[in-house]
Amino acid sequence: MHNTKLLSDAVEVWWSSEVDPGKLKWFEGPRDIPYRLSRQPDIALTVPQETETTRITITPSHAGQQILGMGTSMEDTTISNLARMSPARREEVLRLLVDEESGIGLNLIRITLGTSDFTGQAFYTYNDMPEGVTDFEQRYFSIKKDVELGIVETVQQLIALAPKVKIFASSWSPPAWMKTSGSLKRGSLKEGPEYTAALAKYYRLAIQAYQEHGIPIYAMTLQNEPLFETDYPSCYMPPERQRELAVALRQELEQHGLETKIWIFDHNFSDAWAYVTPILNDAAGCGAVDGIALHDYEGSPEVMSEIHAAYPDKPIYLTERSLWGSAGADRMAQYFRNYACSYNAWVTMLDSNISPHQWLGTPGPTMMIRDAADVDNYWIIPEYYLLGQYTRFVKPGAYRVASDYGSKETVTNVVFRNPGGELVAVMINQSDAEQEFCVLCEGRQWLAKLPAKTVGTYRWRAGAGTVTG
Repeated sequence: MHNTKLLSDAVEVWWSSEVDPGKLKWFEGPRDIPYRLSRQPDIALTVPQETETTRITITPSHAGQQILGMGTSMEDTTISNLARMSPARREEVLRLLVDEESGIGLNLIRITLGTSDFTGQAFYTYNDMPEGVTDFEQRYFSIKKDVELGIVETVQQLIALAPKVKIFASSWSPPAWMKTSGSLKRGSLKEGPEYTAALAKYYRLAIQAYQEHGIPIYAMTLQNEPLFETDYPSCYMPPERQRELAVALRQELEQHGLETKIWIFDHNFSDAWAYVTPILNDAAGCGAVDGIALHDYEGSPEVMSEIHAAYPDKPIYLTERSLWGSAGADRMAQYFRNYACSYNAWVTMLDSNISPHQWLGTPGPTMMIRDAADVDNYWIIPEYYLLGQYTRFVKPGAYRVASDYGSKETVTNVVFRNPGGELVAVMINQSDAEQEFCVLCEGRQWLAKLPAKTVGTYRWRAGAGTVTG
């Protein structure tokens, strides 16, 4: 890969292309990828002039939301595949994920508190008790299994490689003794303030336990997909109950000097309005909440703009959705154009047998695939590079700035202004033909061509230097 330091007042260019996006054939082995964060010749800045090509106007003075970060997940499926590798190979993979120069600079990582559906293990939490036995004092609370499975060690190693990375956590189910189903599958949190308090204490203990291992939990979501019950760890949690839990957890955190942020919901666009309003329209609930987490499996990203207009002081985070190809890169652009402050892919590495996992369907290919027949062999698919078109160049603390969206028949885009002042435009060509376009920004112009089914990242200094006539 190439150094990403801004070297001149010209526009710097990188390309990545899609190949069979989302196809299961990627589990069969590596394939040729034409562009892989490939550096292209710089583009000259010129004075504005009339052109018949697609024109994209950028207005850096019109800033939107501030970006927290972008990344992926370190759930048990990924970590169990990494654990099978030699230490040197495992470190190589982690560097490819989080290093800002040799990798793609991921800086926001999601972990699970207890197991999710993406695991090869028997489902567990940190306080599993025999049937009929409760433990409100949580004398038997322990993250020992996370230590034994290498989860803690892997996250520690990742932080050692990239100390600025932020970790946020999500729980798929409370311990079974807290639930109406008596199981990690299905059910809901039992009625009564004692169970709300027990779950809040459980979360606080988990945050403290990770912190004691040198892993600060920046934020947590109170329940993964709270409107979905199914035959893997899950828990139905209506908004009124989540409001109570948010208030109880806020008290736990404050009493123990913990600064972990609380994000509510963690589910689909389609149900967001009905879920967040009973929490945020309540004074105590609103005061306990730091942000809103959303998934993209049903509904439209535009709902994030509506929620932002209603609750502008509550940042919105896109906490789960894997995307493929140039259409996926465009979907990601739509998240940011609609006020998402982050993006996280879900599941980083499966093996070539599409395992391990206990999801009820067949997962699509992950950014990295480990060879099931050779523990140290793995290959990278285009989605790694397509995500890198964002993550290597858009820095935490950047602001999304105003720009014309364009069209799917030509090019679409989203633009950011980094803390260092440079502008970063991610341009997406989903069409079957090369597209020529023109960008107009701050009295300057540049012309470019982008190959079919390719994403380009363009970086230049805001208001920099002289222009060529």
